[in-house]
Amino acid sequence: METVLVLNSDYSPLNVTTLRRGFVLVDKGKAEILKKGDEDIITTIGNFVRPLVIRLLNYVRYRSKGVKVSRKRVFRRDGHQCGYCGSKKNLTLDHILPKSRGGLNTWENMVTCCSRCNSLKDNRTPEEAGMKLKIKPYKPTVFSVVVSETVENIWEDFQQDLSKSFL
Repeated sequence: METVLVLNSDYSPLNVTTLRRGFVLVDKGKAEILKKGDEDIITTIGNFVRPLVIRLLNYVRYRSKGVKVSRKRVFRRDGHQCGYCGSKKNLTLDHILPKSRGGLNTWENMVTCCSRCNSLKDNRTPEEAGMKLKIKPYKPTVFSVVVSETVENIWEDFQQDLSKSFL
Protein backbone atom coordinates (compact mmCIF):
# COMPACT_ATOMS: atom_id res chain seq x y z
CA MET A 1 0.00 0.00 0.00
CA GLU A 2 1.31 3.41 -0.90
CA THR A 3 1.55 5.95 1.89
CA VAL A 4 1.75 9.72 2.25
CA LEU A 5 3.48 11.64 5.03
CA VAL A 6 1.17 14.28 6.51
CA LEU A 7 2.65 17.38 8.15
CA ASN A 8 0.77 19.85 10.28
CA SER A 9 0.60 23.47 9.12
CA ASP A 10 3.72 24.24 11.20
CA TYR A 11 5.64 21.47 9.32
CA SER A 12 5.64 19.13 12.32
CA PRO A 13 5.01 15.48 11.39
CA LEU A 14 1.43 14.49 12.09
CA ASN A 15 0.90 11.00 10.71
CA VAL A 16 1.13 8.64 7.77
CA THR A 17 -1.95 8.06 5.64
CA THR A 18 -2.92 6.23 2.49
CA LEU A 19 -2.29 7.63 -0.97
CA ARG A 20 -6.04 7.87 -1.52
CA ARG A 21 -6.63 9.88 1.69
CA GLY A 22 -3.67 12.16 0.96
CA PHE A 23 -4.92 12.81 -2.57
CA VAL A 24 -8.43 13.61 -1.29
CA LEU A 25 -7.02 16.11 1.25
CA VAL A 26 -5.14 17.89 -1.54
CA ASP A 27 -8.09 17.73 -3.95
CA LYS A 28 -10.45 19.26 -1.35
CA GLY A 29 -8.01 22.12 -0.73
CA LYS A 30 -7.24 21.06 2.85
CA ALA A 31 -3.58 20.32 2.14
CA GLU A 32 -0.79 21.24 -0.24
CA ILE A 33 1.80 18.98 -1.82
CA LEU A 34 5.34 19.60 -0.56
CA LYS A 35 6.97 16.65 -2.28
CA LYS A 36 5.57 14.75 -5.21
CA GLY A 37 6.24 11.27 -6.53
CA ASP A 38 8.06 10.46 -9.75
CA GLU A 39 5.01 9.00 -11.46
CA ASP A 40 1.62 10.68 -11.86
CA ILE A 41 -1.71 9.16 -10.89
CA ILE A 42 -3.37 8.28 -14.19
CA THR A 43 -7.16 8.12 -14.28
CA THR A 44 -9.83 8.17 -16.97
CA ILE A 45 -10.47 11.88 -16.37
CA GLY A 46 -6.82 12.99 -16.35
CA ASN A 47 -3.39 12.79 -14.80
CA PHE A 48 -2.77 14.01 -11.26
CA VAL A 49 0.34 14.64 -9.18
CA ARG A 50 1.20 11.77 -6.81
CA PRO A 51 1.74 13.25 -3.30
CA LEU A 52 4.54 11.89 -1.09
CA VAL A 53 4.59 14.65 1.55
CA ILE A 54 1.65 16.98 2.17
CA ARG A 55 1.11 19.84 4.60
CA LEU A 56 -2.28 20.67 6.09
CA LEU A 57 -3.31 24.28 5.54
CA ASN A 58 -5.05 24.56 8.94
CA TYR A 59 -3.32 23.63 12.19
CA VAL A 60 -4.65 20.46 13.83
CA ARG A 61 -4.31 20.04 17.60
CA TYR A 62 -3.44 16.49 18.46
CA ARG A 63 -2.05 14.30 21.17
CA SER A 64 0.25 11.64 19.82
CA LYS A 65 -0.69 8.15 20.97
CA GLY A 66 2.37 6.59 19.38
CA VAL A 67 2.58 3.37 17.43
CA LYS A 68 0.37 0.51 18.63
CA VAL A 69 2.13 -2.65 19.72
CA SER A 70 1.51 -5.68 17.54
CA ARG A 71 3.21 -9.03 17.08
CA LYS A 72 4.19 -8.20 13.50
CA ARG A 73 5.69 -4.83 14.47
CA VAL A 74 7.68 -6.26 17.40
CA PHE A 75 9.10 -8.94 15.08
CA ARG A 76 10.02 -6.27 12.51
CA ARG A 77 11.61 -4.04 15.17
CA ASP A 78 13.77 -6.92 16.41
CA GLY A 79 14.80 -8.04 12.92
CA HIS A 80 12.85 -11.32 13.12
CA GLN A 81 15.33 -12.89 15.53
CA CYS A 82 15.34 -13.92 19.15
CA GLY A 83 16.40 -11.16 21.53
CA TYR A 84 18.27 -13.67 23.70
CA CYS A 85 20.05 -16.12 21.37
CA GLY A 86 19.60 -14.62 17.88
CA SER A 87 17.70 -17.62 16.45
CA LYS A 88 15.29 -16.98 13.57
CA LYS A 89 13.18 -20.13 14.06
CA ASN A 90 9.99 -20.77 16.05
CA LEU A 91 9.58 -17.12 17.06
CA THR A 92 7.13 -15.91 19.63
CA LEU A 93 6.81 -12.89 21.93
CA ASP A 94 8.28 -12.63 25.41
CA HIS A 95 7.37 -10.18 28.16
CA ILE A 96 10.59 -9.10 29.86
CA LEU A 97 8.67 -8.57 33.09
CA PRO A 98 6.09 -11.40 32.94
CA LYS A 99 2.43 -10.40 32.75
CA SER A 100 1.71 -12.43 35.89
CA ARG A 101 4.06 -10.09 37.77
CA GLY A 102 2.58 -6.85 36.45
CA GLY A 103 4.31 -6.64 33.06
CA LEU A 104 2.37 -4.74 30.43
CA ASN A 105 2.02 -5.04 26.67
CA THR A 106 4.36 -2.14 25.94
CA TRP A 107 7.18 -1.69 23.43
CA GLU A 108 9.76 -1.58 26.23
CA ASN A 109 8.48 -4.80 27.87
CA MET A 110 8.10 -7.02 24.79
CA VAL A 111 10.79 -8.70 22.73
CA THR A 112 10.92 -11.31 19.98
CA CYS A 113 11.92 -14.66 21.45
CA CYS A 114 12.35 -18.21 20.17
CA SER A 115 10.22 -20.85 21.87
CA ARG A 116 13.32 -22.50 23.41
CA CYS A 117 14.47 -19.30 25.16
CA ASN A 118 10.91 -18.49 26.14
CA SER A 119 10.63 -21.90 27.86
CA LEU A 120 14.01 -21.44 29.58
CA LYS A 121 13.05 -18.00 30.84
CA ASP A 122 9.63 -19.24 31.98
CA ASN A 123 7.87 -16.91 34.43
CA ARG A 124 10.99 -15.02 35.48
CA THR A 125 12.84 -11.86 34.55
CA PRO A 126 15.95 -12.26 32.37
CA GLU A 127 18.18 -11.60 35.41
CA GLU A 128 16.47 -14.28 37.46
CA ALA A 129 16.76 -16.77 34.57
CA GLY A 130 20.44 -15.88 34.01
CA MET A 131 19.71 -14.66 30.45
CA LYS A 132 20.91 -11.51 28.80
CA LEU A 133 19.08 -9.51 26.12
CA LYS A 134 21.15 -8.88 22.98
CA ILE A 135 18.93 -5.98 21.98
CA LYS A 136 17.42 -3.11 23.90
CA PRO A 137 13.67 -2.87 23.31
CA TYR A 138 12.56 0.62 22.25
CA LYS A 139 9.38 2.41 21.31
CA PRO A 140 9.42 3.26 17.58
CA THR A 141 8.08 6.47 16.11
CA VAL A 142 5.51 6.82 13.35
CA PHE A 143 8.36 7.29 10.89
CA SER A 144 10.50 4.29 11.76
CA VAL A 145 11.08 1.14 9.72
CA VAL A 146 8.71 -0.70 12.08
CA VAL A 147 5.75 1.12 10.54
CA SER A 148 6.95 1.64 6.97
CA GLU A 149 10.39 1.65 5.38
CA THR A 150 9.32 3.97 2.57
CA VAL A 151 7.91 6.58 4.97
CA GLU A 152 11.17 6.67 6.92
CA ASN A 153 13.11 7.27 3.69
CA ILE A 154 10.66 9.95 2.50
CA TRP A 155 10.83 11.71 5.90
CA GLU A 156 14.65 11.70 5.93
CA ASP A 157 14.83 12.96 2.32
CA PHE A 158 12.31 15.70 3.10
CA GLN A 159 14.29 16.82 6.18
CA GLN A 160 17.48 16.99 4.10
CA ASP A 161 15.74 18.97 1.34
CA LEU A 162 14.26 21.32 3.92
CA SER A 163 17.60 21.94 5.63
CA LYS A 164 19.27 22.62 2.25
CA SER A 165 16.64 25.22 1.37
CA PHE A 166 17.34 27.15 4.60
CA LEU A 167 21.12 27.19 4.09
